[in-house]
Amino acid sequence: MAKEGKGYNQSMFTNKDGYAKGGVNVKIPSQNIHLDPRSEGSIRGREYIAQGNSVDVRGTKAIRKEKKPVKATWF
Repeated sequence: MAKEGKGYNQSMFTNKDGYAKGGVNVKIPSQNIHLDPRSEGSIRGREYIAQGNSVDVRGTKAIRKEKKPVKATWF
């Protein structure tokens, strides 16, 4: 049973389970993970911590008036 609304049939945009059809697969980049130094000697297992990705960021408008690139780390 598809709901009718706003002049078009909703069933042409959804699968049988009600989720939207189609879509685009997005690749997620690696998180640059390293071994947590606190878990090196653990007998229970090893834990990993994301170190973040470093990129160059330039200022725009009033936030950063100097336009020189600055290193930023994204986690």
